[in-house]
Amino acid sequence: MKKFVIMFCALVLGVGVLSAQDETTPLAGGGSCYSNDPSSPVGIVPTFVSGNTPATSATNVKIEPPVDGTYALGTGSVTITFTNGPCGEVMSWSVSSNIVVEHVYAKGGSAYNDYDYTATYPRPTTDGNIHCPIAGGSGTYADFSHVNFVFHYRLDASKTATTEYTRTFDWSIDKSCNGPASLTLSEGQVYSYPFSWTASVAGYTDSDFKVTGTITIANNTPSAATITGISDLLSGGETGNVDCGISFPYVLGSGATLNCTYSANLAAPYSGTNTVTVTTSTPLVEGDEATADFAFGNPTNLVDECVTVSDDCNAPTQVCSDAAPFTKQYTCQIGPYDVCGEYTYTNTASFTTNDQGVTGSDNCTVSVDVPCGGGCTLTQGYWKTHSEFGPAPYDETWAQLPNGASTAFFLSGQTYYQVLWTSPAGNAYYNLAHQYIAAQLNFLNGADPSAAQAAFSAATALLNTYTPAQVAAMKATNAVRKQFIALAATLDSYNNGLIGPGHCSESAAKLGAVDAQSGAAVPAVFNLAQNYPNPFNPSTTLAFDLPQATAVKLTIYNIAGQQVAIVFNGELPAGHHAFTWQPPAHLVSGVYLYKLQTNEFTTVKKMTLQK
Repeated sequence: MKKFVIMFCALVLGVGVLSAQDETTPLAGGGSCYSNDPSSPVGIVPTFVSGNTPATSATNVKIEPPVDGTYALGTGSVTITFTNGPCGEVMSWSVSSNIVVEHVYAKGGSAYNDYDYTATYPRPTTDGNIHCPIAGGSGTYADFSHVNFVFHYRLDASKTATTEYTRTFDWSIDKSCNGPASLTLSEGQVYSYPFSWTASVAGYTDSDFKVTGTITIANNTPSAATITGISDLLSGGETGNVDCGISFPYVLGSGATLNCTYSANLAAPYSGTNTVTVTTSTPLVEGDEATADFAFGNPTNLVDECVTVSDDCNAPTQVCSDAAPFTKQYTCQIGPYDVCGEYTYTNTASFTTNDQGVTGSDNCTVSVDVPCGGGCTLTQGYWKTHSEFGPAPYDETWAQLPNGASTAFFLSGQTYYQVLWTSPAGNAYYNLAHQYIAAQLNFLNGADPSAAQAAFSAATALLNTYTPAQVAAMKATNAVRKQFIALAATLDSYNNGLIGPGHCSESAAKLGAVDAQSGAAVPAVFNLAQNYPNPFNPSTTLAFDLPQATAVKLTIYNIAGQQVAIVFNGELPAGHHAFTWQPPAHLVSGVYLYKLQTNEFTTVKKMTLQK
C-alpha cells in the first residue's frame, strides 16, 4: 500500500501554510489521541500549522521555555500550568480580567496548534487541555518548545443589583364594649366601664418595583478607550436607565475609572440576572460585560406601616405592622349624669396612618338609665372602694358625711372607711355596719329610702347602743345579735335592689369576687392607693388591694433610693389591707417613696412628710 502526502510549502512572514490533509483530517497518532483534540472547557478545536509561530510583538508574547508560572501580558498577566496525561503534555491557562486572548500557539516539534478564540463569546479567561500536535508516529502530543499568547485588552466592568419596592399598608380597627349592654346609674354616679379596641393590618399593596445599582468601568490597560455606549438589561427584558454623568462617545483614559448608576422599573417582582454591556470603538481595547443576580425580598420602603389610635377617654397609642394585630383593654368612666333620664354613651376609637394620614374608626354604645323619682342603690362593695381613699374613682356622695370617709362611726372607735374595710369574721356588728353605711350613702345619693327606712332607724338605735366588742361577745342565740343580723339582711336587700327603687349598675372590674367566709368583696386587681393624709405629720395610712393571697413587702425609701423602713414583710390574704406608718423622729421633711412588692406585682408611689 502506497502512502501519498501532498504538501504545499510556502513562507509567508515565516508562517507555514496548512496542508489539505492537515485542514480536514485529524492527524492520528494511534489510540485515541489526535492533534485536533479540543480544549476544555471552552472546546476550541486547534488548527495544525507547520513551521514556526508568528513573530512576537507587544500583543504576541512568547513564553520559552514554557514552565508553570505567571507571566506578563502587557499590563495584564497569564498563569500557565502543565500536566502529563495519557496523550502527553497538556497546558491550562488563565488570564487577568483586562486581557482578551485571541490565539494560543502551542509549539512542539516542527509544527504548532493554533487555538483561535476570536469568535468566542463571552470572552474566556481560562481554558485547558492545550496541547501540541502529535509528534511523528509516537501517538502522543509533542512536548512544548514554547507557547505564544496573542491578545488585546478589554475594560473591566462590574456592577451591583439591588431590589427595592414600596409596601403600603391598609388598616382596620374594631371597638368593643366589654361590659353590660345597658347600665342603671344613680344621679352623679360614675361607672368604670371596660372597653377594648383591636388595630389590625387589613392588607397591603406592593408597588414601584425597581432594580437599581452601580456600574463601574475601569480601564486597566495601557491605552485610552473610546466608550461608545453602556446598556443595562434585565433577564425579563426590562432596560435600565444608565446615568454616568457624561455623553458618548467618551474617552476613558488609561488607568481611569467611570462610575455610573442605573435604575430599571418592573411591572412585577421576579428573580433574575442583570447584565451591563460596555462597547468601544478602540480595536486594542474592547468593552466588557458584567452580570449581577437579583431577587426581591422584604420591602425597602414602608408607607403607613404605623397608626396612632386615639380613644375618647384614653391616651393615644401607636401601633405598627410588626406588632399587629394589637389589642388594648382599658376602662372609661361613664357618668356622672346630673339629671335623670335615658342616655346613650358612645365610645369611639379612631386611627390615623403615619404617612398618608388615612383615617378610620369604630365605636360601640352603652345604654344608660338614670331613674327619675327614687334613684337606685349601690352595694357596700361599691361604697368601700369609691371613697377618697380609692382605689376606685371618688364618688362625691362621701362628701355629704361630716368628715367624708374619715367620719367617726358611732361607738366603734373607727371611721366609716375603717369599718367598711374590717372583715366581719363572725361579728354581727360589722355585718350590720357595712349594710348601714351603704344604705346611708344610698339615701344621700338620692335613692328612695321608703323600703329601708324602718330598718335603718332601728339599726341607728342599735349602733348608738352597742360597741363591736359587745356584739362580738354575744352568743348566737342572743336576741340582740339576731336583731343585728335581721336588720343587716333587710338593708342588704335594699342595697342590692331586691327591695326599694332597684339596683344601680356597679363596676364589676373594681369589685372582683366575694370572699366566701366574710362576704367582703375581693379586689380584682393589685392596687396601691395614695397614702392618706398626704402631706402628713406625724403618721399616714398606706393601703393596698390584693386579689389573691401572696407574700407582701411594703418598704419606705428616701428620695435618694435608700431604704428607711420596712412597714410589713410577710404573707397576707386576698383583700384590702391598710398599715399606719409613723416615721422616726430623725427623718426630715421631704418626699419619700413607698413600694409595694409581691410575687406578681410591684409599684411605687410618692408621699410627702411635712414637719
